[in-house]
Amino acid sequence: MSTIPSADSHALYAQTVTETSARIARGEVTHAQVLESQLGRIAAREPSVHAFKWHDADHVRAQLAAVSARSEKLPLAGIAIGIKDIIDTADMPTEYGSAAFVGNRPAKEAAIVTQLKAAGALMMGKTVTTEFASQFAGATVNPHNFAHTPGGSSSGSAAAVADGMVGLALGTQTAGSTIRPAAYCGIVGFKATRGKISLEGVNPLSPTLDTMGWFGRSVDDVKLLASVLLGASTAKEPSGTIRLGWYPGPEAAQADADAVQTLERAKAVLRTHGVELVDVEVLPAKDMIALGESNRIIMSHEMSRFYEKLYRNKAPLGDLTVAMIEFGLQITPEQCQAEREHAERCRQLFAQATKGLDAVLTLASPGEAPLKQNGTGSPMFNRTWTSIGVPCLGLPFGKGDQGLPLAVQFVAAEGQDHQLLALGGKLESLLAKG
Repeated sequence: MSTIPSADSHALYAQTVTETSARIARGEVTHAQVLESQLGRIAAREPSVHAFKWHDADHVRAQLAAVSARSEKLPLAGIAIGIKDIIDTADMPTEYGSAAFVGNRPAKEAAIVTQLKAAGALMMGKTVTTEFASQFAGATVNPHNFAHTPGGSSSGSAAAVADGMVGLALGTQTAGSTIRPAAYCGIVGFKATRGKISLEGVNPLSPTLDTMGWFGRSVDDVKLLASVLLGASTAKEPSGTIRLGWYPGPEAAQADADAVQTLERAKAVLRTHGVELVDVEVLPAKDMIALGESNRIIMSHEMSRFYEKLYRNKAPLGDLTVAMIEFGLQITPEQCQAEREHAERCRQLFAQATKGLDAVLTLASPGEAPLKQNGTGSPMFNRTWTSIGVPCLGLPFGKGDQGLPLAVQFVAAEGQDHQLLALGGKLESLLAKG
């Protein structure tokens, strides 16, 4: 389980969703007590962390009051979830992280919000996102050190979970917007297989790449949300020898030394506990490196087409958003299609190279969270996996030279979401022994 900065370890907000749910089932605590603990944490820390773009404590209390006795058997009954502010909500503003949409109230909520409510979940509020889930950052800081970024674009969701304000939160990933913030904030992050979860009502950045993700403080918490969003799972923790591919990748030299050392240490710990690690080249180096550029070109081209009208009409957009739109407008449809085709070839190569492996162990981020003034960090170790659409799981593992969280990443074959999460539960427990 990840640690919460400046927390009372006995407080309900400091426990995982799995832990509090078990206590509720035993009659030790109530949903209301858990919620009030989280609301108290928000009241105390939100003025510094700035995880939420919109939050109203009474609005959440009213949702809990509406949970009926019959709803108690629903999988997410009474559990509050943070919603990234590019996901449409009819009863809360959705501003897409942009000054151009201040006060925007969608007429219809996103399909994923409807799905969560049907499972009994409460909406804790809208979490801060970079503008249009791109690069122009909002006000959120890293709960572990306010001078540093929480990462992006799912900044507020990662920070809210890491700080104990909420147990679960939704994010998205188009480059590295779930796994990287999870790594920087020291929590568990999961990106689903592209296309597994409906993005209806989720503001687009790049339809070719956009993927749903979410955050928790344990793999079990992430699995709970997966049971709703991905359907019931029959996957179980592996009982035989776990076989992982070892793949720092051709860009590992650009990572900080402590990130590479953390990856090596994770490898050693897992081997000590019987995990087999096999050196693999999941993609040829030239294709791997080229995929990063493919991601940037596809994203910029598609984003520029969505937001060109706002740009031409001189809407109040952030500098980084404007620069990305201007870059994207120079990319031809033919160039973009060539990069899509390259990504598809690499997806097929990855599927072939990872046959017989349970997952691939690789870097989650270049290192610790950078200073906030220097941006939300590089997605260089996430772009590849997003571009080929495969599921990814980030697990916190140790701290770097500045005392900030570090993490490692596990990548599985397309469609193996439940299997990766089942494996992740085992890997989480093994890494905890290290």
